[in-house]
Amino acid sequence: MHQFHTFWENLTKEGNDKFVKYVDFIGHNFYVDVFGEQTLALQEVPSVVEHTLRSLREVDLVKAGIPNSVPIRITENGWSTGKKSISDLDRSYEHQSKVLETVIRTVYSLRSELNISHFELFGLRDANSSIDDLFHQFGVMRDDYSPKPAYYTFKRLIRELG
Repeated sequence: MHQFHTFWENLTKEGNDKFVKYVDFIGHNFYVDVFGEQTLALQEVPSVVEHTLRSLREVDLVKAGIPNSVPIRITENGWSTGKKSISDLDRSYEHQSKVLETVIRTVYSLRSELNISHFELFGLRDANSSIDDLFHQFGVMRDDYSPKPAYYTFKRLIRELG
């Protein structure tokens, strides 16, 4: 963790003010409740999303000297289905849909305050739906392009919030 924080502190030192002047956006990849040993309760997801985004905007980017006027783009996000190989927890299609909606609504509610301009899923389609491992099932569709419930949730949220 120390090296990560050093990165932000040294970014402006190495790049100087000229670097900051030319930063168009900050791309941020984050995954809530994907890689831990236990699954978070759904009601915990908004606070984890908010903490992640506030830490980036209010701590890391401040250390780097990057102003609030530079937008954040969520360039990679998702919640995979299948089994968690670490703990053998089953990650259902239905829960993926609920987590995805919770994450997107939380990001949407923070968009103005934290200057978040974009949200992108990690993958629309599973890499391999037949492999019961979380690294192969991030999509909102199976690898044969048949929709999971999260597909319809994502589509509805685009119509509603987009």
